[in-house]
Amino acid sequence: MTSALDLAGVLRSAPTDDLLRRLSARQLRPSTVHDAFDLADSLLEPASVRDVLSRLDRTELRLLQAAREPADTATLAERLASPADDALSPVETAVAHLLDLFLLVPSADGRIVATPDAVGERLDDDPLLSAERLADERPPVVLEAVDDIDREAVDARSSERLYAIVIEVAEILRALEQSPARELAKGGLALPETRRLAEAARIDVDDVSTLLGITTRAGLARTSPDGWVVTAEANAWLASSWPDRWEALTSSWLDSLPPEIVAVLRQRVETSWGEPLREFTLWAYPAGAAWVPERLAAFSRSAELLGLSSGGVPTSAALALFREGAGAARSRVAELLPEAVEQVYLQHDLTVVSPGPLSPALDARLRVIAVVESAGLAATYRITEGGVQRALSEGETADTLRAFLGEISATGIPQPLDYLVQQSAERHGRYRVSGVEPGTPGFPADAVTLVEADEHTSIDTLEVDHALSPLALRRLDGLRIVSRFERDTVFWALSDERYPVVVLDETGISVTPPVRRRPRRPVPAPARDQLREMVERLSAENEGSTETTDRAWIARQLDAAVKGRLTVTISIEQPDGTTSSLEMEPTGVGGGRLRGRDKKSDVERTLPLSHVVAVSSSR
Repeated sequence: MTSALDLAGVLRSAPTDDLLRRLSARQLRPSTVHDAFDLADSLLEPASVRDVLSRLDRTELRLLQAAREPADTATLAERLASPADDALSPVETAVAHLLDLFLLVPSADGRIVATPDAVGERLDDDPLLSAERLADERPPVVLEAVDDIDREAVDARSSERLYAIVIEVAEILRALEQSPARELAKGGLALPETRRLAEAARIDVDDVSTLLGITTRAGLARTSPDGWVVTAEANAWLASSWPDRWEALTSSWLDSLPPEIVAVLRQRVETSWGEPLREFTLWAYPAGAAWVPERLAAFSRSAELLGLSSGGVPTSAALALFREGAGAARSRVAELLPEAVEQVYLQHDLTVVSPGPLSPALDARLRVIAVVESAGLAATYRITEGGVQRALSEGETADTLRAFLGEISATGIPQPLDYLVQQSAERHGRYRVSGVEPGTPGFPADAVTLVEADEHTSIDTLEVDHALSPLALRRLDGLRIVSRFERDTVFWALSDERYPVVVLDETGISVTPPVRRRPRRPVPAPARDQLREMVERLSAENEGSTETTDRAWIARQLDAAVKGRLTVTISIEQPDGTTSSLEMEPTGVGGGRLRGRDKKSDVERTLPLSHVVAVSSSR
């Protein structure tokens, strides 16, 4: 028999970091654990065992059945000899994994392993997990692999998705940069935010969470007190080439896939990722019926969005990804994606039509002066006065804008566009915002911002604009008006109302507009890591071992033996200092005495508890 007593000994001797890593893969309740015996009981609870069994492949389940009779790895391999398991985990790897999960318990010298009785009982609960059923069932027949001609057709159908996923993620990032997406207290995006991101990326609302997950795993977005925001890495990603963008998204997605999904894909990657893959996964993971459909559905949808499959059939990029890695997949994608274009068509109605994917650098510069009306292989932009004003504030001039537009235009610069640039340049800086030191002579005591203009009518307009009333503007003279709000606040209020405004520094020089500051939400208290706290507590108790704690450990071992009616080997210290061993089944502990049946002589014995120096399980 292998019981919680044996498992508790393994847990007590495990290093802290190793124990934390191994326990993170198990379902347990740290708050109920006070010592190694509690932890062993928690790991052997039926719910915890059933959960971990559902994620074991056929070889690992057969090993658990075979190890119900303790044996070494070589013997277990002989017991499992079966062609059905050739495609699954090697025995040595499987044994190591099961030991990691505390589903196998090693002997003192580590050569023999055994399945705890509580695990065996859970195996017996499910007829599908019987030793005979696990050994006899053969894998589903492998369907004929997709031929090269069909693969080319699949590649052609998926090529648009390869480009679309990059565009969609880019639009989500830009939407988050403009305004963080609010996170619900219970997790997940608020519905209005989901719709906003869906509209920005021009995708279905149901795909927002999947795309945001891909974006987050690539390190391009994260949660913050303000909601979902972009990371510092997002700008570099937006400036990279289309194939590089795709590779960054796909490689991080691959790393995030559940190991069970990756394991079956590496064996069945060439065939359909639909029903055949589901059948094989259920065969490979006989206890996984609860998770297989859901995880495969999530995998299939994200694979379609990434352009790795079409209609459930994997593309050549998918084959390269699972066989050779993300770099090889990128090379294939680079062949399928259209070349970036360097020229566009400028229209008289101020629209810009790109006949193909515009290079990232040109796209970024064009977005400063234009809004995107449709994104895709042939994107459409519209140049606006607000955009031109923004570009002028960031250092552009009418001449540099004309030079840029003339360089990228295949049709020259239409007269309406040229007129817009010229008029915007002439109007630029009509309003100038600068800071004022509180108490400056000639200014109201609470004035901290000054707005100047060259014409009385310009200041008149600000004074009567009801949209600016929250700024509490007060006229200083014909060409100046002040506010008690900070310079940046005033600038963005005027900019939002489409006034041609610039920011001046302390020397009166026009500078780049300030970054818009948003209200900060309280930083939530970090969640307690109860698992780490539990492991550190147990490790501290073990490291601080004293005679008292050692006595307590022995008492707990004996209590567990009484409770489980186990036969244990007890080491007893003799008066002369020597030690003798006794195999017995403890029946009670109390009053400083241990009572039990001597298994060798079959008689009841009572021993002083103080003479017991060690307890070990008898196998």
